[in-house]
Amino acid sequence: MERFKTAIKGTKGFTLVELVVVIAILGVLAAITIPLVNNYLGSSKAQAYNVERQRIQDVVNLYWLSPDSTRFLRKRQYPIHGALKIEGEIVQPDDNESADTVLVAGNAFGGTIGGKPQWVDNQNGIRDEPDEDVLNDEDDLTRPGWQVASLVLHGVDVLVDSRDYFIDFEILVAEDYLETVPSSASPDNVPPGSSGTLAGPYSWFVNKRGIVESTLFSFPTPENTGFQDVFPSG
Repeated sequence: MERFKTAIKGTKGFTLVELVVVIAILGVLAAITIPLVNNYLGSSKAQAYNVERQRIQDVVNLYWLSPDSTRFLRKRQYPIHGALKIEGEIVQPDDNESADTVLVAGNAFGGTIGGKPQWVDNQNGIRDEPDEDVLNDEDDLTRPGWQVASLVLHGVDVLVDSRDYFIDFEILVAEDYLETVPSSASPDNVPPGSSGTLAGPYSWFVNKRGIVESTLFSFPTPENTGFQDVFPSG
């Protein structure tokens, strides 16, 4: 016991200089490690997004190429909201806020083409105004909300709801191309008239070249298209 006490008394602690050096080393290590960890996490999310987008692209391609998939006027359809619109009005662009020149009844394109959903914000970055959920005429793009898209039908310019380009995952699930709706899909991907609910961050759509893209649901502006570091959420 005496020897043990003597050994303890003879033990020297760290000097102030040594403690400062150790703390400095730990600070340097933290400065190096934290950015590396953050970059790794960001890279992991980017990879997860790219894998998710490619998975959806593959499924959309399979549906479009399948000989058993539904056709519209003998043309291949994408699994998008526009493919379900068998009723409605085709209108011609005019010089006021209400495009009201009716040409034909029914859907002119039936999901056979893709495009980019157009949404105009009232400069606050969120959908909080009643008009922001209402489809507006293309003649006044300063009005907030969803916009129409102008297309050509038999040489005539017609308008369509730009939300028609959102992917309808219920079609893909119903026809066994997917087991479940992707957890990344936002409420924008719920087809009109459906009772389904989604809560993902990305609004997936098919562009005019048939390529799957996404816009951020909570901030659907052109600057917020593609990877947004919000998926997976964990």
